[in-house]
Amino acid sequence: MDSLLRRRPTAVLDDLRASPLLFLARRVYAWTQSPAPVPHDQPSPTDIRIVCIADTHNTHSAQPPLPEGDILLHAGDLTQSGTLPELCDALAWLSVQPHPIKIFIGGNHDGALAEPETRAYIRQAYPALTYLENDVVQVTVRHHTLRIYGSPYTPQYGIWAFQYPRFPPSHPHLSNAVHTVDHHPAVVLWSAVPPQTDVLVTHGPPLGHLDHSAGCAALLSTLWRVRPRLHVFGHIHAARGVERVRWDDVQPAFEAVCAYADIHADVGMRARWAQFVTLVWRAVTAKLSAWWWGRRARQVWGRETVLVNAASVGDDHGLGGEEGGQRREVVVKDTEVGWQDAQSWQERSCRRRSHETTLASSKAP
Repeated sequence: MDSLLRRRPTAVLDDLRASPLLFLARRVYAWTQSPAPVPHDQPSPTDIRIVCIADTHNTHSAQPPLPEGDILLHAGDLTQSGTLPELCDALAWLSVQPHPIKIFIGGNHDGALAEPETRAYIRQAYPALTYLENDVVQVTVRHHTLRIYGSPYTPQYGIWAFQYPRFPPSHPHLSNAVHTVDHHPAVVLWSAVPPQTDVLVTHGPPLGHLDHSAGCAALLSTLWRVRPRLHVFGHIHAARGVERVRWDDVQPAFEAVCAYADIHADVGMRARWAQFVTLVWRAVTAKLSAWWWGRRARQVWGRETVLVNAASVGDDHGLGGEEGGQRREVVVKDTEVGWQDAQSWQERSCRRRSHETTLASSKAP
């Protein structure tokens, strides 16, 4: 698992050899997706600029100056060994950044944060920072309010901090999977994310998206339920990137292929390739529909989410702060807010309930 978290990005041929099914499915899915939005040189008055970073692993002092922004989000793994001195050093760096709002979560390497005494201490010692642990904070930028939920938890591996048993991604319709195992720890954990969440910050990724097949299916189910405008995470270093998802008919077909391709999925090869055919059909249909009807370019609340894997280090060189580590620039996201004020939370909740009813009806015999 450590090699997966820190490995270098794989070559195309390596991906093809590892799983021809996933290789083809990812390319079909990418063919249907719009490019992730690129931040403007100067954000408009209706934008909130969010600077995203994760997995600095004690390399914070070697990071280039962070871009200016309204909100700075750190998605965990500030440290390598998780000691209190390491944590304090990282938080001292984070607290002096110029962003008016600075929010962070822990990661599996940040063991000191698992201690209640440490959490109480850092909240007092670093008042400029907001620490989230399965918690939500409401922030206001230029009279616009965002609700940000953060959690440090990731699927179990080894004896690291903030972990839960892995949720088995064997259900072909992941958006409804939570209803079949309501008491699984992963489902209980992620069901706490409020439906009115604008920005979700987790240490780990959802299954099938910027995760190198190591993401969480239960977290993906929560994304279907909540559909935040922005989801920031890290953990899988080599999967760093930005992706825009549209919650259309193509996405569940792609995610079902990801679930079938998992080594724990008890599904035959014929069923897996049949799901791939479904993905191709829906992708072609979506492309033709977009060409015929056209498509709005901007992000639409409840219909699009921008996913950001903001891992700052690449391979395991330099994780302890040594020279020569592979470090990447942070990700900047401009979130448009002016258009969303006309919609009430009740209207948004009705839209989600309508979508869930449609999904349930599609499964009925």
